[in-house]
Amino acid sequence: MNNMEKAIYDIIEKRYKRKFVGDIKVTKLGKGWAGYKVVLYREHSAIPLISISADLEAEDFLKYVEQELISR
Repeated sequence: MNNMEKAIYDIIEKRYKRKFVGDIKVTKLGKGWAGYKVVLYREHSAIPLISISADLEAEDFLKYVEQELISR
C-alpha cells in the first residue's frame, strides 16, 4: 500500500467511522498530467465500486477525493 492509498483509507475511516475492507488502487495519470486516479473495489471483487480522477497535485487530490466521497 502506498501513501496515497493509506491516506484514502484514513479519509474513509475518519468520515464514516468505519474501516473500508475493499481494495484501493491509486495511479498517476498519464504523461503530461499531474494528477491521480483512485479506484475503490469491494472486497474480493474486480468490478470498481467508485472511480475518481483529477489533474491535481497529491494534497489537493486527497481533498478532492474527500469531497467526492461526501457527495456520493
